[in-house]
Amino acid sequence: MAHNDDVFPVVVIGAGIAGLAAAAHLAERGLPPLVLEADRLWPGGRLSGGAPDTFTYNGREWSFSSESGMHALWGGYDNMRAMLARFTDVQLQESPGEEWINRWRREVRYVEAGRLVRWGVLPAPFHYLTMLLNPAFYRTINPLDFLSLPGFLFSILWTVGLDPLKEQIALDGLTMNDYFRGWTPNLRATFTGVGINLLAAPPETISLTAFIAAMRFYTVMRRDSWQLQYFPANAHDSILQPLINRIGANGMVLTGTTAQRLEREGDCWRVVVEDVKRGGTRSLLAERVILAVQAPAAERLLCVGDTAEQAATLIFPKAVQNATVHLWFDASPRAGTPGGMFTGDFLPDNFFWLHRLYPDFKAWHEATGGSAIELHLYAGEDVHRQGDNVIVVRCVDEVQRAFPELKGHFVHGARRLNTLDHTMFRVPTKDSLWVQTPWDNVYACGDWVGYDTPAFWMERATVTGIAAANHVLQANGLEVWPIIPPHPPEPLAAALETAVRLFRRTAGRAILGAARGVRGKG
Repeated sequence: MAHNDDVFPVVVIGAGIAGLAAAAHLAERGLPPLVLEADRLWPGGRLSGGAPDTFTYNGREWSFSSESGMHALWGGYDNMRAMLARFTDVQLQESPGEEWINRWRREVRYVEAGRLVRWGVLPAPFHYLTMLLNPAFYRTINPLDFLSLPGFLFSILWTVGLDPLKEQIALDGLTMNDYFRGWTPNLRATFTGVGINLLAAPPETISLTAFIAAMRFYTVMRRDSWQLQYFPANAHDSILQPLINRIGANGMVLTGTTAQRLEREGDCWRVVVEDVKRGGTRSLLAERVILAVQAPAAERLLCVGDTAEQAATLIFPKAVQNATVHLWFDASPRAGTPGGMFTGDFLPDNFFWLHRLYPDFKAWHEATGGSAIELHLYAGEDVHRQGDNVIVVRCVDEVQRAFPELKGHFVHGARRLNTLDHTMFRVPTKDSLWVQTPWDNVYACGDWVGYDTPAFWMERATVTGIAAANHVLQANGLEVWPIIPPHPPEPLAAALETAVRLFRRTAGRAILGAARGVRGKG
């Protein structure tokens, strides 16, 4: 593994999807990476699994993989698809549609919106208006909601004409709620649910520009961006383990090791680590370092040692906590889609019928006629402080509201409360950490790291992982990997984007000229 008196050519800190992407692309080019992962048992970051869920039903012991909550790739995840094609044999499964279930007080209303939105007759960015052609949609709105149409159109034009990631506009202090000015409460609640699901965070923590950037990437600029493809098995088996295996052929993933600080030593970096698995603190030398950890861990690591002075000038995004809940029933729900979104007054934010997706859950359905659902809760601290039993009971009640045919058929439930490391996405600015960091031969990657890409979450982690690996490969005279550019907007969206940006520039110059005239007269 090591060379030049035990100086490693590259050390990757973190074995989430970004770190594994960087390491796999390095290893495939013949440059052996050493990957340090703090978790002793479950590498993979937010995609990692955990101890299986087990329970006894009718005298039989059942065991199910503990899901991470990541089940599918969106339409714009081209670089992640390319990575899976390079390093795995996973075959993704096309989603037949996604159901939106809205609860407004006591009334529950349903519509299949995913397929309708992406294959509707209206082009982007007005394809959401296609839902008006579906009679079922009128059960989810009331006549007053048509008063939101001017506000809706203004918000769409705002989204099309402002590219926060390209322009590096964070607008700290403005929240997602500012987007919905002029909207009726019902539509505001529905599309707030869209934002919660896209940003995986409570609504009060979602910034305006993060919401606009997410809407642009996932749905507004192209209809086919909202196209899901499901993994054939859980994320560990489909993605993580195959990547770890490929890295292991020409590198190493060392679990139970937490990087404490970076110290400059000549032309190298000394990485000081706490080795929980083997006991004690140790250090190693690396020619180059790729930092691939969540924002809170990056801040802790960089704000000590020889990186502290410059790290103190950077803005690190905050983190939030979220949870997944698994529920098993001995009956099946009505026919429908594999997953969807809860909006309005529901406690959960989205759902996946695992017995329609994964082999171990399908076995439960075949043996018992039952079902299994996974719920995601992107709630505030007041919800996450509640006990497991309380949350499970509340979720059972919510599922039975949406699927009344399951009443009286609950079997077992489990909650997984994720660690406080899920990034509240902040648009990267000049004060953020970028792939090229302020320190020589130190690079960064992750779903919160700055890079010239509109991508979010797993796709952003993959893109920045490949970009960080490319810097190391280039420094070693090796061939870099291509990064697939994003698909262009649909023609109407592109034309409106140009028009709105021209208006912004013209209006901005006019306002600036008027201000200067006032100052001149003064």
